[in-house]
Formats: sequence, C-alpha cells, structure tokens
Amino acid sequence: MGRLQNKVKQLKFAMYCYKKGQDARFVNRVKQFADGNNLVYVESYGDETPVDTIFFIDMEESHSGFFAEHNRLLAMLYFADKYDMKPVVRYHAGYCYAERHPVNGTSNPFEYYFEQPAGIGLNELASYKRVFRSRKENSHEVNKLCEDPNGYARSEEYLNEMARITAKYIRLNPVIKPRMEKEIHGLLGDGSVLAVHVRGTDFKQNYNGHPIVIGIGEYLEATVRTFEEGGYEKVFLATDDSAALDEYRKRFGDKVVFYQDVVRSDGMDTVMHSEMQRENHHYLLGCEVLRDMYTLSACDGLVAGLSQVSYAARIQKKSTGKDYRSLVILDKGINYHKKNNCPS
Repeated sequence: MGRLQNKVKQLKFAMYCYKKGQDARFVNRVKQFADGNNLVYVESYGDETPVDTIFFIDMEESHSGFFAEHNRLLAMLYFADKYDMKPVVRYHAGYCYAERHPVNGTSNPFEYYFEQPAGIGLNELASYKRVFRSRKENSHEVNKLCEDPNGYARSEEYLNEMARITAKYIRLNPVIKPRMEKEIHGLLGDGSVLAVHVRGTDFKQNYNGHPIVIGIGEYLEATVRTFEEGGYEKVFLATDDSAALDEYRKRFGDKVVFYQDVVRSDGMDTVMHSEMQRENHHYLLGCEVLRDMYTLSACDGLVAGLSQVSYAARIQKKSTGKDYRSLVILDKGINYHKKNNCPS
C-alpha cells in the first residue's frame, strides 16, 4: 500500500509539473533546486547571539551500513568546512544502529559513538540565529574531488581531504575512546601487523553499483604474498563472513588475530539487519564495525577490496599523518547491471 501511495504522489507531482512546464521561472527554480549541491534549507532560531553560522547536518534515513553513512557524513562536514559553518550532527531513529532508548546518555545515535564536531549540542541550536539545515545533495559537493562520482571510485585527493576533515571534526566520545584504545592494543600488541578486510555476506550478491565480489581465495593469495614480502609477524582479520575467518585460521593458525565478540554470518544476509537477544544489539553492531575500522587503521599494512570500511580505514590512517607500509586494494570493477540492488 505504501509503495502505491508513493506512486500516486509521484504521478500527481508529475502532472503538476507538466501544467507548469511553460513557466520558465518555475522550471529554472526546480532545476536549480534539484541540481544545486550548495543549496541549503534556511532556519532561524534564536536572537543575534551567538554570531556563528551553524550547519545542522540532519542526516536523512538511508538504511545504509555504518561507514556508508559515516563517509556520507564526512562529505557533509566537508561542505560545512568549505562554507565556514560550524556543524551540528543528528542521526535519526531510523538509523540502522539506533536503539529505542538512550545509549551513553543520548538519544542521538551519532553521539552514541562521537562527540559533536564543533562542541555544540542539539539543545543549543535554539540560541543561534543563523542556522542552515542540510540537504542530501550537499554531500555531492565532494564529488568534484573525484573524476568518477561513483561511491566506490575515490581519488587520492578525496582521501586526503577526508583525512583533513576527519582530523578536524571526528572525535570518539569519552565512553568509547578509552575502551577502544585498550581493546586495540590488547589485540595487536607491539609487533608488525598486516590488516586484512574481507567483505562478504550480502556483498556476494554483486549488488548493482557496488564492487564485483572478491573471492576468499583471492584475498588469501594477496594476504600470503604481502605477509611474506613485508615480513609481518601477525595478520589482523576484520570480516563479517564466518567462512573467511575459518579459511584464514587454517592458513595462518595463531598468527591471525581477530575480535571474538563480533557478529558474523555464514550466509548471504547482511549482519547489519541481524537480530539477537543481547542488550543494545544494534548499538553494539556499530561498536564492532567501528572498532574494526580503527584497528585496521592502526596496522602497518592493509589488504582489502573496495568497501566503505576500507576507505574509512585509509582515511583514518591518513588523518594521523601516516600511510600504510603495504597497501593492496583488490579491485575487479563495479557491477552495472541493475538486476540486483541493495535491499532497503
């Protein structure tokens, strides 16, 4: 019923636009709004003080994975930075990692994990006169840094700029940060570690517009070669796929380290949509992939495919002023078939 209602609304709007098709001013305004990455919604709250201009990044519900959403947020922060606005971020209740109750003292899922980028809370917005609210198109401004706007084809210029944005605006909150640092050091220790990210589960379905799937055998071959050539002591494996973990344990034995308290799947269903009888399950799913990313970025080398997680790890690494000693990105191209799209 909902899809039918949406179709009816679209048809009514199309008829309205058809009737206004001879109104050049109307047509130009619609085109400007649709194509304008730098347009924002104007909102006013308080008096003339404080005088800062606020960019209220009100992330629309997308049902995307943690780092698809996070990398979209970096693009929004890039927009705010470009136009010299102070960002304030809100994730909605429809966010895949949101709970129905407060976590870490907040009902804003962004703040489950991070501090507000400019130190300004949602409850302070009412005191600001100049508040601009985001549109999803604002995130497209960053595409000018890439020759190909595809979300899985990102240039070095893009990575460097997102690293600058990360260093300036992204901070783990005081609850997450010490716990994560302790767990990362406890797992990796002080030796030379090669990080590997294997994206499995639903990626095996070769979604349209997503990278062509890399097989576990291909990941293993690249890992063994890089491990031996680089003289690494350990492999850190981050994966959502139980089969990948089994294969790496067979090949590397006790030289492969991984987090044991992670939800994985042995099928083709995304972990993101899993349900388990554990307290704060969705929040913990976010903690797990966030910790994986920070651990990947803490290692000396990286073997990975094209994924939002591997991009985030490379950005995080660069944000600390460092680069990987070994970097192997497995890339077989992008699916363009329109047969199988990501589930909403």
